[in-house]
Amino acid sequence: MSAADASAKYLALAGSGLRRGLSERSILVGRAVFLGVILFTFSRIWSLIGARDSLPGVGTRELIWYLALTEWVVLGTPPMFLAIERDVRSGDFACRLVRPVSYVGAQVAEAIGESALRMAALAPAGVAGALLLGGGLPADPRGLWLAVPLALLGSLIATLSMTVVGLSAFWVVDTNPCFLVWQKLVFILGGLLFPLEIYPEWLQRIAHATPFPLICWAPGRMALGWDPALALESGLEGLVWLALLSGLIVLVSRRARARLTVAGG
Repeated sequence: MSAADASAKYLALAGSGLRRGLSERSILVGRAVFLGVILFTFSRIWSLIGARDSLPGVGTRELIWYLALTEWVVLGTPPMFLAIERDVRSGDFACRLVRPVSYVGAQVAEAIGESALRMAALAPAGVAGALLLGGGLPADPRGLWLAVPLALLGSLIATLSMTVVGLSAFWVVDTNPCFLVWQKLVFILGGLLFPLEIYPEWLQRIAHATPFPLICWAPGRMALGWDPALALESGLEGLVWLALLSGLIVLVSRRARARLTVAGG
């Protein structure tokens, strides 16, 4: 199969994921409402405690935009690990290996298509919520242009991470505990709710040694001010982590197929 044929197949799979997302309109609406609730809750908290006490030089408006960006990425990324777990449990994984495209590649392509739809649908809700609750754009709104490509990169990193979580079903069967650990690491080390700058220095160093800040903090940080050098650094670091995660997925999927063969699948 030529590279052009493979690309066409993966694009078709991404389109399939997008159409599947369109059929789940209630999920899109629910996530948009949840995003609004999160923004409203934290806008009230920051209004009471004072955003400047938490992060000097940054106001409530910037923190609301920060949260809108981080939640945009997280809520826009579908839990595709559940599909892999379901296929492993049902045995469909073995059947799909004979298809002319990589099983894992197909799952990632479908997840990317669905993620594109979710992020496109959530963007207006996030912008509207941040404008209404924050009272306008950040003090330096230019950073929002840099946040968009970093958010897309963060969503892709999250998708590949969840692919690894899904493949763990070959060893642990129930992947929910693995996902919960991953989710908590995104919450803490990724800076989902608060910028990493408010963390102790030792925790910041640990966080930046992982891919989690690239999922949330990197795009969210652009709402706090124009910093193209940091955006470029985050983008390059994200590409490195994409390569590392892709290599890990190849390694884990090969071991999973070997395990399937040994088990008689």
